Amino acid sequence: MCLNGSLDGLDLHLDPMITLQVLLLILGFLLVAVPLLVILLSAEPYRRGYFQNDVTLMLPYKEQTISEGLLAGVGFAFIVATVLIVEVVRDKQGKNVGEKFLSGSLIPGWVWESYAGIGIFTFGAACQQLTVNSAKYVIGRLRPHFFDLCQPIPASVSDLNSNGYIQDYTCSNAMADLARQKDMRLSFPSAHASFAMYTAVFFIFYIQVKGKWRGSKLLRHGVQFAVLIAAWYVGLSRVADHMHHWGDVAVGFAVGAVYAIIVFIYVLKPKKYGIPGSWETTQPEILPRPVLAR
Repeated sequence: MCLNGSLDGLDLHLDPMITLQVLLLILGFLLVAVPLLVILLSAEPYRRGYFQNDVTLMLPYKEQTISEGLLAGVGFAFIVATVLIVEVVRDKQGKNVGEKFLSGSLIPGWVWESYAGIGIFTFGAACQQLTVNSAKYVIGRLRPHFFDLCQPIPASVSDLNSNGYIQDYTCSNAMADLARQKDMRLSFPSAHASFAMYTAVFFIFYIQVKGKWRGSKLLRHGVQFAVLIAAWYVGLSRVADHMHHWGDVAVGFAVGAVYAIIVFIYVLKPKKYGIPGSWETTQPEILPRPVLAR
């Protein structure tokens, strides 16, 4: 039987409480992941129309530089590697929580902290992807390469087509299969930019709070800046590849950054690890009042 308390330096917690925490985290993830999968697999985006002289939709079709799978794989692998390295180092330095018991097994502190960090990152990623993808399907904004990929033919007689605004049309381009016709209506906002910025900001905060090192501060900040630039490049590539309008990328960046900040501060709760001194508010130093000679 596991009891609360400390024994020989081990942090022991009731096994049912730890199990409940794991189950609640899994449940929370499923509550977000299931609706996201339903949207991606079965939903149809709003069929937005177009103006025939809309030059913002006349860019040539290009293959994307960074695919969804590549971005997701690199992003998750990067965070997993970062969390594992940081937690192992913290454990060697004696900064991690003590061991915990789960189903009768002793779980090292670095394993528990890694599970919490990776799990919370994944939960936040699912939340921000649900946010941007639900917006995509509700708004149905056409991508910049719409005319080139679709080569639309307006219906000859339709009440939906009036005053130059075409809603009833068919795509004549053989390349525009059903999957591409669906994808070309998912421009706003950019899910690539959102996930890239979410990953970058989460990494920056995680390293700032938990990756403390008394060596060169510029090295840590240099790595943070490099990751931020990588996320910036992902967003720029979406505009250069004619996959998004610049506003789509800007909103994607904003959504990703906001979710990273909220998830890190209010879910991961960095205060328990010691907030960096630069984050703390200190009272301004009050200088002594000069004594005026009489």
